[in-house]
Amino acid sequence: SMTGRVWAISALFVAVSAETQVFSKPGWGCAVGHSGTLKGLEASRHISKVAGSSRQVLKTRAEQRRRSLASSLVALTGGLLWLRSGEKSAYAGPQWGGSKPLLRPLNIPRDRIDMDTAITMMRSSYDVTDMLDVCPMDDFQTQFYKKRIQYQSEYTSAFYSPDSRSGTVNIGDLGDPQYFDYISFVQYAVINDQIDRNRQVFEEAQGVFGDEAQFETKIVIRDTKYSDKAALIKEHNRRVGDLLLDHLLNTTDMKISFKARPAFDTVLSDVRKLQNLLVAKRFCGAYELTESSRPARVDPLKPPKNQPSDNQGERGITVTWERPCNLWSQQALLAQGYTLRNDFEAKIIEAYLRRCEIDARIESYYRSLFVTHTFYLDGYPAPMTSSAPGGSVVAF
Repeated sequence: SMTGRVWAISALFVAVSAETQVFSKPGWGCAVGHSGTLKGLEASRHISKVAGSSRQVLKTRAEQRRRSLASSLVALTGGLLWLRSGEKSAYAGPQWGGSKPLLRPLNIPRDRIDMDTAITMMRSSYDVTDMLDVCPMDDFQTQFYKKRIQYQSEYTSAFYSPDSRSGTVNIGDLGDPQYFDYISFVQYAVINDQIDRNRQVFEEAQGVFGDEAQFETKIVIRDTKYSDKAALIKEHNRRVGDLLLDHLLNTTDMKISFKARPAFDTVLSDVRKLQNLLVAKRFCGAYELTESSRPARVDPLKPPKNQPSDNQGERGITVTWERPCNLWSQQALLAQGYTLRNDFEAKIIEAYLRRCEIDARIESYYRSLFVTHTFYLDGYPAPMTSSAPGGSVVAF
């Protein structure tokens, strides 16, 4: 039974925990840290501080039970099944959901990402998956582990070099952008796989309230508002973006006034402030922000009353990020045909625009060292028309 398997896993983890220095964040869908990162009580305190705002969102008893289970399973995968770069695993099984080719990894120099920001990006993505009842979270952990192991050797082999300065990837270290790029890809690939299964009613092993060592099977029913795949993906994007925007604002002294439909120059200034924060947290090496526009055209997704009436079209904002920590993973998810992507930089801007009551259409471009998103703002007529930046375009 599921309960029996979970008991066996928990017992095995306890048996080896004395010899394994590892800490885990409950419910990431990944193991975080190793003996060379944060240790012991300091690590636990560090993580608790970072995830404070996320924990406040999970208020129901069922959600607390799911997180208890996730904590045990994540610690197990990190402690027992830790792989060194290039090492093959005897536990690796066939990929759940079928085999898909892996996009060639990018071995490029990037600064270490701020650990708090990296944790929040992983944690918020997991928490939202749990809150939306996308799937049983015990199954999510299992599939996450399988996919992580399946691709890990292929990914890490691309970073081998006699020059260790440019040829290493620190497995388990979220601050390493090479590893973050990989583990974020794995997390979102599994989320997409689970969304594709569209399980609206399922059984889930949950921790017994008041006793985290005990588990029981519960029936979970997803909110019917998110029974449609497109609605589920849209809501996942929205909630993750809101959590990330709150994280940026709560960890700095910067203030943004979210007025309804502010002047375009105000929007431009606020978006620039947010990008400065991302650079300060070393999410990317640099960014470029410019105005853009597009000619008026009929949008089949909008009713006639919402079609742009000005023949000059809509005004927009184009942001290009240089060497972001999710540069490879966004393109790898796209190459494998996944709809939901880990475009955290876009989610943050979308969250800001929503709070300003601005609807926007996004076009994304990917190049060797850059990610570009253009946000066309409804109701802001463009003074002129400019050409779109180069690269392959993905409109959604």
